[in-house]
Amino acid sequence: MKKLSILLILLMSLSLFGCSTANNNTPVENETENEQETTDHRHVIENDYLKVEVTEIGATLVRFIDKKSGQDIVLGYNDDDSYLRNGYNLGASIGRNANRIGNASFELNGVTYKLTDNDHGNQLHGGVDGFAFKNWQCVLETDQELVFTYLSEDGEEGFPGNLNVQVRYKLDKNTLLWEYSGESDQDTILNMTNHSYFNLGDETILDEYLHITTDKYSPTDENALTLDEVKDVKDTPYDFREFTLVSDNLKEIDNIDNNYVWETMGDKLMAELKNDKLKLSIYSDLPDMHLFTASSLTTDTGKEGKPYSGYGGLALECQFYPNAINYGGKFIMPILKKGEKMTHYIRYELEEVK
Repeated sequence: MKKLSILLILLMSLSLFGCSTANNNTPVENETENEQETTDHRHVIENDYLKVEVTEIGATLVRFIDKKSGQDIVLGYNDDDSYLRNGYNLGASIGRNANRIGNASFELNGVTYKLTDNDHGNQLHGGVDGFAFKNWQCVLETDQELVFTYLSEDGEEGFPGNLNVQVRYKLDKNTLLWEYSGESDQDTILNMTNHSYFNLGDETILDEYLHITTDKYSPTDENALTLDEVKDVKDTPYDFREFTLVSDNLKEIDNIDNNYVWETMGDKLMAELKNDKLKLSIYSDLPDMHLFTASSLTTDTGKEGKPYSGYGGLALECQFYPNAINYGGKFIMPILKKGEKMTHYIRYELEEVK
């Protein structure tokens, strides 16, 4: 009777946990399933024009596919673990602050905040463990829309305020919207961007044509910190006012890692990238955009089973003016007031070249 009771208890236990122990006779398969449960955080949306894949790690854009040609136009990784070692922030939703903050510190409301330093004495892309490496929660998933949320606690990477932040990916015909919004219980900084590296299907982006719709850019210091001065692009390698072969502007300099300046809010076309098959147009209500041609890009692996190398893709990061918080109100400030909501977007329109 005692043996029978023990047997009954064991059978009841197995029935209770049946959903998670489906293949009890195949332990190797179980290990694979468990590993997928902990590392596979991918979500897919699509329509007749586009297919987009996003991972919860960093609310990161993994794939951006033109369905007619089958071309995936962003760099990335097949496995989520690689995004945790993603030194180049491929596809990530960057925060709290995109780009650099000088001396890894700023003053707000008379208080000086010391931030984590991860770039030659400056803070870059939100710090040592910024939004790109956080696990975001997917709170909405439909056929054509994904919404992710993250709570950045007061003091994280040195920033003030408990910040509730949200990232949205939404399809509309041949357009992908990336949008962020945030609310905080203290005044803080919120300056996010999407850090995708684009390549329309060429060996490198040196063979693609770029158009940027402003005639102003910002120089940098020796550590790539954007200075508080604005220069004209005329007669410089930074001039993309007309569609220009990227390699033509990189004959005099090896790399472009600079902010382009509009300093206006509201919807505007900021950049276009094209080859003989596709054209990507980028619109945003953010005041500026950073161009990074990624001459030093090196990864151990990539989605196609081979590593990425220099000029494998370029980043077009719509954002507030880098280090604006330390430039005395000279540029539009990325300050989120306590109890208020900040929302901004980048819109990517992908079409065939006629």
